[in-house]
Amino acid sequence: MQETIRLFDADPYGRTFESSILRAQVPEDRLSGDGETLTIDLVLEETLFFPEEGGQTPDQGTLGGCPVTDVRTEGGVITHQVEIPAARLGEFAPGCRISGAIDWDRRFSNMQNHSGEHILSGLLHNIYGFNNIGFRLSPHTVTLDFDGRLRPEELYEIEEKANEVVYQNLPILADYPDPEALAAMDYRSKKEIEGRVRIVTIPGVDACACCAPHVRRTGEIGLIRIMKIQHMGNGTRLTIVSGRRALQLTRTLQGALEEVSRLTSRPQEEIGEGVRLLQEENAALRFKIGDLERQITRLKVQAVRPGERNVFLAEEALSPQAQRDLVNSLCADRGGMCGVFVGSDRGGYKFIIGGGSQDARKGAAALREAFGARGGGKSEMVQGSVSAPFDKIEACLLAICKV
Repeated sequence: MQETIRLFDADPYGRTFESSILRAQVPEDRLSGDGETLTIDLVLEETLFFPEEGGQTPDQGTLGGCPVTDVRTEGGVITHQVEIPAARLGEFAPGCRISGAIDWDRRFSNMQNHSGEHILSGLLHNIYGFNNIGFRLSPHTVTLDFDGRLRPEELYEIEEKANEVVYQNLPILADYPDPEALAAMDYRSKKEIEGRVRIVTIPGVDACACCAPHVRRTGEIGLIRIMKIQHMGNGTRLTIVSGRRALQLTRTLQGALEEVSRLTSRPQEEIGEGVRLLQEENAALRFKIGDLERQITRLKVQAVRPGERNVFLAEEALSPQAQRDLVNSLCADRGGMCGVFVGSDRGGYKFIIGGGSQDARKGAAALREAFGARGGGKSEMVQGSVSAPFDKIEACLLAICKV
């Protein structure tokens, strides 16, 4: 089949188009359960829809007023996956003319972010000699991988230079050089490319083999931000945002800053100090709570009736550490199987059982058989969860302690 004419190469700003259908297929597994809708694969003579290619997710939009859910390419042929009413299948037959419209907001966001990535990659290559070895542009995240490591301050210098390129409002050019001109060019490419090679050029900044749409001038990118730096072996992954995504993220972060400022009663520029003080207060409170729990543990052990070796207690609220400490104290003081159940008859219990002179796993097994409890452990101690009235739990455990 003939290669699809890629309208987005000549006009990345195009939003609507018309084309002839060359092929229409309806895989059997695409029929819906009610038979009223189906998903059809369409190949058109020409298209504005950019397919999933070069690390970038595909365009979305409509064909014949129906949603396009996926766009893929193979051997130069672009296939559109479209959800249509079964009753309209005749309108999507080979030879029919069809109108299409892309989701422009998604397209323009992708162009801003892909163009921003080219600027960063070009600068990393020109200044440090690093190569782009991975790129992923999805609707929510943009990542750039390169084969080197830089300190954060060096990367932020690259970020400054990248935004200087934006301010200069340089042209972004895309064309297919003839083989002779291509052979004489110095350009970046992550892989060997067969056939015609499309070169995207930002004068003085970058020249790269790329199949995707880009903005016309760097000023349209608006802003380039490096949000996250991850070192991976000898390489680095950057999470970046540009354009509208950077604006949206800035709004989100501003809202978070305002909330933290309110919670810490500090101006935004001092929230770091406010959070530090809250952490110190929290640590002091945890220490105080731990001390109080230890006192409570001693009192609860002393409150158990003298002579009882096997003791099981129910508590509405107790931290996991306090619960474990209480079990250990009971086992040490009484010598038998002891357990602490935290929760309620209505909501169920989290339990820890210590074996003392017995095997604690006997207790877990008894609760599992009687009430479907979950959990396990070693002979010295088991833990888990159970839903049953505590008086029945206690009776079950005391019964096996007598065996």
